[in-house]
Amino acid sequence: MGMTSTRWVVSLLLPLALAGCGNHALDETRAKVAMLEKELAESRVRLEDNNKQLGELRAKIEQHQATVDALTAELVKVKVERDKLKQELAAFTKRRR
Repeated sequence: MGMTSTRWVVSLLLPLALAGCGNHALDETRAKVAMLEKELAESRVRLEDNNKQLGELRAKIEQHQATVDALTAELVKVKVERDKLKQELAAFTKRRR
């Protein structure tokens, strides 16, 4: 059982266990439960924000990878053309001699 589940179970069972305690103890328990619920809500908001950021970063990575792929393909074409021109130049230079 995860930490959040444990807190949730404790928050449900603790008031029942303290039913025989005075109002002060019950009030303290209710305050703790309220604090834990607030922490849980804040954690969920942070998690949602982090998931949104993660999605945006993944999209950027995909865009950058597409750019890298396109530039790599262009580089291969340029190198092939360069090699072809080197061969033509060598053949031309050979003929002139």
